[in-house]
Amino acid sequence: MGTEESPREALANLRDVGGMTTAAGQVLRAGVLYRSDMPRVGDERPAVTFTWPPPTVVDLRSAVERGSSPHPLSLLGSEVHIKPLLGEETGRAGDSLGPDVLAGGLRVLYNTILDIAAPRLVEIVDLAAEAPGPLLVHCAAGKDRTGIVTALLLRLAGVGPEQVIADYLATGTNMPGVLRRLKGHSLLPGARSGPTARAVTEVSQEAVEHVLGVIDGVPGGPEAWLLERGGSQDSIALWRKRILD
Repeated sequence: MGTEESPREALANLRDVGGMTTAAGQVLRAGVLYRSDMPRVGDERPAVTFTWPPPTVVDLRSAVERGSSPHPLSLLGSEVHIKPLLGEETGRAGDSLGPDVLAGGLRVLYNTILDIAAPRLVEIVDLAAEAPGPLLVHCAAGKDRTGIVTALLLRLAGVGPEQVIADYLATGTNMPGVLRRLKGHSLLPGARSGPTARAVTEVSQEAVEHVLGVIDGVPGGPEAWLLERGGSQDSIALWRKRILD
């Protein structure tokens, strides 16, 4: 008797940020920036409104999470850029995304990412400005690391904090499907209960508001925050030109 094939699944947390509006009333173009949970080999193709595979992918996961297999979307022709926001590749001791970091809760985790991964965030803004689009940003769940990157890109484009927070919180509705797809993920064994479990499985408005407080809290706002960390005014301008109608 032949082996029954597993049913094909769609990404559980994929969305296009197009359609949001800035404080000045400009609308974000569709088909420029996607965000999602991690793709898998054999995933069902997204709706026809998505360009798939996306030409450019930014993978925010650590080496432990990625493993040794090729990225599923690289097999379909995407150019995949590895930009881990936590893990040994950051060059900072103790930066791995494990139970010790997660146990502090999402606010601590997000603050750690902003502290240690600013150079990566600069590189990602450069890619968003210049790489062939659409650009897909993903981590494991598409919640925390992806949420921070998306929040920064949206604020640089001029999207107001309320819409940024709403986009982040939308992941909460998708988490049952995300967790089903993440069964066996390296983070989940240490996330059965307590603060670690909440960090892995829940969204936190307080935590994303903290992120916005950090990047908005310097004179000049998110643009100045990025420039102070090595960002390029040209990349910010190109990103705005690309995403805004």
